Amino acid sequence: MTDRLLRRPLCVLASALMVLFPLLAVPTTALAEGSKDDKIAERDSIEQQLEDLRLELDGVNDDLADTYMELAETELLIPQAQDALDDAREELAIAEEEDREVGERLSKAQDEEKELEDEVAAGQDEVDRTDDELAQVALSAYKGAGIPNPATVFVGGSPQDTVDRTMNYRLTMASQGSRLDTLRTDQAVSENSADRLTAVREEIDDLKAEAEETLERKTQAEQDAEDAKQELDDLYAQQTQQRDDLEDKKKQYEDDEQNLESRSSSLDDEIAELARKEREREESSGSGGAQPAVTPSGSGWTRPVGERLNSNFGWRVHPIYRTRRLHAGVDFPSACGVPVGATQSGRVIQRTYNRGAGNKIVLSHGIHNGKLITSSYHHLQGFALPVGASVSAGQTVGYVGTTGSSTGCHLHFEIHEDGNAVNPAKYI
Repeated sequence: MTDRLLRRPLCVLASALMVLFPLLAVPTTALAEGSKDDKIAERDSIEQQLEDLRLELDGVNDDLADTYMELAETELLIPQAQDALDDAREELAIAEEEDREVGERLSKAQDEEKELEDEVAAGQDEVDRTDDELAQVALSAYKGAGIPNPATVFVGGSPQDTVDRTMNYRLTMASQGSRLDTLRTDQAVSENSADRLTAVREEIDDLKAEAEETLERKTQAEQDAEDAKQELDDLYAQQTQQRDDLEDKKKQYEDDEQNLESRSSSLDDEIAELARKEREREESSGSGGAQPAVTPSGSGWTRPVGERLNSNFGWRVHPIYRTRRLHAGVDFPSACGVPVGATQSGRVIQRTYNRGAGNKIVLSHGIHNGKLITSSYHHLQGFALPVGASVSAGQTVGYVGTTGSSTGCHLHFEIHEDGNAVNPAKYI
């Protein structure tokens, strides 16, 4: 009975834990999935940043560009590695705290075990002593020298003797009853201590198993933290080496910076001359005062490709040379071979190749508000239309490539007003 009652709370606790564990497992699984998704998102973000950065290296020697991109990737990975190290150290701290807590609980349980063992031993000694005393009384009674027969108390002697014998009889019986009660109490206490001792020993076994698990987690956490620290140290060492390599390559290809500036100026002159000739053609054909159906901000204008726009129009600092240059258009990272559509109806006025723009096609969209509007599509893999062909908005004019001074497949797109580059966002 005592054993069954003692274990009922443990059974209830076990049932409660069986209910709680599935509930606790859900957040843990969700956390793991969330962590995995976070890592994927971080990697995607790094890849996108590298893609955007590579597009800013147009016109840079491939060897120099590759060296710079290796350094850029390392520097993007360093914060991620630092976060991984912080996470590993936090996990180690948690594991060490769990190991400490389990160790304390085990130590307390072992101390309690020792106390209960002493209680059980002392209780058993007391039970044995009381049991011996009762046994002696019983033996004396059996031999006739113990407890008197109640009937003999009132036989013979004076009335006072009878009263005295009665009182002695009652005292004797009361004493034996008290001893019997004490025996029962000692037996109950001893039994309860024994049951508690059994439960504590079971708890000790569980805690020893838990201590082994926490030790394993702690050991693994220590290894993870050490690996994360080593990875971060390696990245810092790699960063230092790559910075030195980049400086060496910059000196090796120092003439490229001047070539970039001269090519940029040549392209500006080329576009201005092309716009001048096209305006003359428009005016000589009698359409100079006409207003073609080309208006900014969405009236018939479309994006040349359906990819995300990156690397906006405007002035920016070159990532390697640290010089300030105008990025005269916008870039659309896209796979080579993807069709490029005319951003507005018009006419093909140039197909050319140069070292900077690679394969480039230029469309005229007529005169609007007194200004000739042209659009140009750079780094094409190939052309789809000849010079002089009329096009409608969205019609394929070429295919995405990486020709000229390009560090990856993408479309560089520009819009000019009278040969002056303007922000394409004004139109598309």
